Amino acid sequence: MRRQLGAMGSWPVDLPTPTVVVEQELKTRGIWAFLGCFCRAVKGTPNSERIPYVFNHHTGHHSHDSPKLDIEVENDESEDRLEDVTLAVELKYLYPLLIPGCVDPEPNDPRPLQTALYPGDKPASQQQVLALLAQTIKETGENAITKAEIEEGGQKESDFWASAWIVKKAGSPEPLEKEKLLKGYTWASAEICSPKMLANDRQTRHRVQRVLKALMSKHRLVINGSCDTHCHLGRIDDQPYSLSTLKRLATILWVSEPTLRSTRDPKSPNYDNVYSWGFELVKHSRLARSLDGLEGLLTRQAVTRQAHDISDRQIVRAICGQKTVSARELAAFREIWSKTSHEELGKLLSGDTRMHRRLGFNFSAFGLEDERARTNPRTIEFRFMEGSTSIDMVLGWLTIGATIVEVSACKSDGRFEVTLGRLLQKSRESQRVTVVGQETRGERLGRDFAQLMEDLGVSHDLSRSFVEKITREN
Repeated sequence: MRRQLGAMGSWPVDLPTPTVVVEQELKTRGIWAFLGCFCRAVKGTPNSERIPYVFNHHTGHHSHDSPKLDIEVENDESEDRLEDVTLAVELKYLYPLLIPGCVDPEPNDPRPLQTALYPGDKPASQQQVLALLAQTIKETGENAITKAEIEEGGQKESDFWASAWIVKKAGSPEPLEKEKLLKGYTWASAEICSPKMLANDRQTRHRVQRVLKALMSKHRLVINGSCDTHCHLGRIDDQPYSLSTLKRLATILWVSEPTLRSTRDPKSPNYDNVYSWGFELVKHSRLARSLDGLEGLLTRQAVTRQAHDISDRQIVRAICGQKTVSARELAAFREIWSKTSHEELGKLLSGDTRMHRRLGFNFSAFGLEDERARTNPRTIEFRFMEGSTSIDMVLGWLTIGATIVEVSACKSDGRFEVTLGRLLQKSRESQRVTVVGQETRGERLGRDFAQLMEDLGVSHDLSRSFVEKITREN
């Protein structure tokens, strides 16, 4: 069901009048699970903000022509509490310093321009930039520390994951053609990593917004195709999500990846992951490789015969509610749900080469295949969003990631089933319907993204800038 994610936005519901469907829900899930989910949904939501949510076959009702399924299902509703979900953001930028004696090449930029204190000394200029950014973050009331300060204190970055913004040199950003034309600058890079914060804490949004507003207004931060934005989602106790939650995440990300990745500019020099690695899960994971050559559609009856391999009611109902299902997608779901450990699943959802180890949806922290994976936090990472100086887009991306985790963690959240069912329907369509025959590719992709956000419960205000970007760039 739709519920409020307090920190990043709200998705209210209206309770439908009692029907046979509601009665079925109570029998299927149990009175306390049903009421608990509903109470979490409407708590604190004003009547004026509520929108109707219609129960249908996606929330537990089987139509007369749908096969009846008798399957064993996992029941770990309480394993991943929504109030324990955390998020953290990594932002990568370029930073120009004015070489002494040179004229400002961008005099119309109102933001302050810092002069290089150590012209000709790249490492010293780099540390100057990191110190400046850390100081600005501190002025907002947050804790901040540079990587150099961490190392000087004999500590590790992990010692500060929960308590401070970490500022360090970024590996991928570099000046491209446009930046190289700005004579008088010397360039440094910066990666700004937030501490982990509770996703449903109302203060989280304000904290990120306050820091970004200070950084954007006090520094000439620059983004180009070599910059990106990463979002980490985990648990406050640093434990991994339950295996069933990770499987649900993998299931919905597998079918939603093309739509979510449409946020990337196809004309960007990093569209094909030249500067930073974040390749497609559906093309470069071990799972994808194992499905090479698998094509065709399966009938509902064929799908039903294989549904017992998937121990999740919502997924089974979503796929069995389709007239046909892609053989490749069903095989992917069955393979995901066959895994019996976090490590097996993490390896399945990662690539088998170094450049494909950390994909756009990065599950490598569970596969434990290299030192970085073994020492990183046990999070799922969304790592394919382009760099942005738009505060609204950064906050929106955090909202989207946290919402997908939320609907995956709550096994009775109707948004998961509705979203999965619609994505399956779209994926099998051989020809897309255009609006009055004049819909452009960008408009179609934007419409698909808007529909996905609506199904997930992400507000129009938060998704609008992404829809506009997709429509404009495609």
